[in-house]
Amino acid sequence: MWYIRNTLLLLLLTGCCIVQRAEAANDTLHLQLKWWHQFQFAGYYAAQIKGFYSAEGLKVKLVPGDGNHDPLQEVLAGRAQFGISGSDLMIQFAKGKPIVALGALFQHSPYILISLASRGIRVPSDLVGKTLMVSEAQGWIELQAVFLKEGIPINSLHVVTHSWKNDDLIKGKVDAMTGYYSDELNQLRKQGIKPSYIQPINYGIDFYGDLLFSLQSTAENNPEKTRKFVKASFKGWDYALDHPEEIADYILTLPGVKERGVTKAELLAEAEDMRKLIVPDIVEIGHMNEGRWNHILDIYKSLKLVSPHARLDGFVYSESKGFSSDVIRMGIILSVAVLLVLLIIILYSISLRASVRKRTLQLEKEIEQRKRTQEQLRISEERLEMATDAAEIGIWDWDIRNNTIYFNDMWKIMLGYDPGELDNKWETFTMLLHPDERKAIEKQYNDYVTRKASSYQVMMRMKTRENKWKWILSISKSPLRDEQGETIRAAGIHIDMDDIKQKEMELQELTEELMISNKELQQFAYITSHNLRAPVANLRSLTWLFNKEELAGRNKDIFDKINLSIDKLSSTLEDLNEILSSRVHKTELREPVSFEKELTDVMHSISEEIMEKEAAITYDFSKAKDICYPGKVIHSVFLNTITNAIKYRKEHERPVIHITTQEDGEFVVLTITDNGKGIDMGKYGNKIFGLYQRFHENTEGKGLGLYIVKSQVEALGGKIAVESMVNRGTAFQVFLKKNTMPYDA
Repeated sequence: MWYIRNTLLLLLLTGCCIVQRAEAANDTLHLQLKWWHQFQFAGYYAAQIKGFYSAEGLKVKLVPGDGNHDPLQEVLAGRAQFGISGSDLMIQFAKGKPIVALGALFQHSPYILISLASRGIRVPSDLVGKTLMVSEAQGWIELQAVFLKEGIPINSLHVVTHSWKNDDLIKGKVDAMTGYYSDELNQLRKQGIKPSYIQPINYGIDFYGDLLFSLQSTAENNPEKTRKFVKASFKGWDYALDHPEEIADYILTLPGVKERGVTKAELLAEAEDMRKLIVPDIVEIGHMNEGRWNHILDIYKSLKLVSPHARLDGFVYSESKGFSSDVIRMGIILSVAVLLVLLIIILYSISLRASVRKRTLQLEKEIEQRKRTQEQLRISEERLEMATDAAEIGIWDWDIRNNTIYFNDMWKIMLGYDPGELDNKWETFTMLLHPDERKAIEKQYNDYVTRKASSYQVMMRMKTRENKWKWILSISKSPLRDEQGETIRAAGIHIDMDDIKQKEMELQELTEELMISNKELQQFAYITSHNLRAPVANLRSLTWLFNKEELAGRNKDIFDKINLSIDKLSSTLEDLNEILSSRVHKTELREPVSFEKELTDVMHSISEEIMEKEAAITYDFSKAKDICYPGKVIHSVFLNTITNAIKYRKEHERPVIHITTQEDGEFVVLTITDNGKGIDMGKYGNKIFGLYQRFHENTEGKGLGLYIVKSQVEALGGKIAVESMVNRGTAFQVFLKKNTMPYDA
């Protein structure tokens, strides 16, 4: 008896251990990828390495795919809880597979038909009688819909099984093959081969791509875990698309990636192509529309791939479906009455649909829709014309393929012509251009349409009807290109900038006059300073010769005041001389300046002060080592900020100064921080860079240094900012403009 009892107890304990191990194993979720590691799965890598899965309490293993591990079979067999597949997943659902689509990564299918540009295959009809290498794993099912929609029988094509070798296409064994928009195209371009391709979306066949899916039982029995997995996965995709370089670097560390010869540049190119299919700026990642799925289902029915009675019910995932069986049962009971009403409505709706499908009613609907569309188009055109006329904007539109160009009335009126006086020809435009600018503008436009420039914006002079030259701003962006990237149409606007340009030239003349006046004023200050320094020196010499002890009491006081006045006058002249000598102009000679060398020179010049105050000066110029700039200005910035930091140090604390550089657009930012007394920004914030401003008692200083630095930096197109806290220290950010040459229209 005791033997049986102990045996049962041992079996019970063993069973508990097995259950615990099974549960522990089930804690890890497996996601079966479609193929090898590449940017196609970047979002899932990001969710894993950035902790999005772990933040939801999930452990996830990403399993790379190959030809032997089909994601659907892996999920159906229970070896993976989640998988990635194409829109043909719906066919398996219609055939009874218990699966559910959790979200779509690609809003547009990545599957395309690929050929070589040299073979002249541009449209589906070009493939009639040609050899086509296909695979259902490469979207052949949906690509068949393109041919059928174009009225091309599939049996008019010579279809062979995909070998997965691009060489078969390159060497001419086949004329075209199925492929991936973000993969094979880049592989061919890397080999120096220009591909051509046919994309289903251009023929009204717009399927989803790279669906995240699971078993229905997984979503229903583990609704919270499913919801968290979907949320973390698509959050990972948000991150991956915002940080493609970081994720590309990570992918290169994964097994087999570098061994396949994959480079970072290829991964980034793949990321850019995928972004066009995901359209994250327009559609939320993972979004699926049930109406669009119904459209895809109708296409599969027309291809006779699914039953004509197939339905979508249960295929598209919804978080609200994850209720317990008790809640569902209660919902069913409460909904019986509603279902009866809905049944009547559905029966009526079916009858109504049958009548609506009649051809005559369809034609009437199409005709009515066309009329509405034409009316809306007419209204839109009128609104556009009214808006452009009100804003006095000229419009041009060039159909490059047919070499026809359109100028709206305002384009001509802007130049003083009646609308009927000028022909809509390219030669009209070039004839009106200023001769000095014609070649440069034609080159800019040619660069724009040949993709050498991303946009077209030019200020130019055009001849008016009165034979005068008027300044016009011409702008164009985002031209229309065909599937091979050739520009087929471009449009833009003309804006009358003549008044603004005239004001700009007047302002430039005034600026030049002010610069001359300023120069003369500086010259006057130099002369005044020079002429006064000699008399002041003579007065000081005379006071030294005077025997002060021989003076009576009142005369002695007057003599002391004379000495004090001479000292103040001498000090003022020295300050004036220092300010004048520190002046710089935007035309100041620029030369390559090493931040490290200039800092070393400054530290050497004040080495005794640094050693006396035991100042610690550190720096990091790795992000910007040098700049083309007047060397004396960099020297002045270092000298004034460092000496200020040492001068206004905290008592009984060693001054610590740290200097860094970094690139910021058109600026190199020089940052100098210290641990000194700091400045009360609320009290003195608007006075820091003023002349003769001092903010600490019992500290020597004239209050010139920061004024000089600010004047020098701003004269060269830069700026300076400061952050400070009392007893915490001060940080100066000096924005040194890298290109300070004035704009020349």
